[in-house]
Amino acid sequence: MTDANRVVLVVPSRGEFARTVRMTAAELASRAEMDLDEIDDTRMAAEEAFIFAAGRAGGGDLTFTFLVEPGTIEMRVDVAAHPSPDSDEPDRDEKLTRLVLETVCDEFELIGTDGTCTLRLLKRSLKS
Repeated sequence: MTDANRVVLVVPSRGEFARTVRMTAAELASRAEMDLDEIDDTRMAAEEAFIFAAGRAGGGDLTFTFLVEPGTIEMRVDVAAHPSPDSDEPDRDEKLTRLVLETVCDEFELIGTDGTCTLRLLKRSLKS
């Protein structure tokens, strides 16, 4: 994947910026040649990722990285602190996030190391 296919969006972790993330994700899914249902799934995934990450950001910024190819969009967002630092058992918010994201994404990972984590989401078009 080339840098020409990478978009980085840094937004404050305040609710009024969720729309910016949703609309950016939707536009990039459109550029990835996805149909309307796939674009809607991508938008929903971006919103859920924003809500999850913002709830853990402690007022800081969130950095979303989008990797776009025809038929595929990958989103990554770093989360300030792993939601379950002392346990392998996910908390209630993490369970809800997993449920939504596993439904609308083709791949979903919450990668945690040393008290931090990254959400990685992948959506593929059925046409690809």
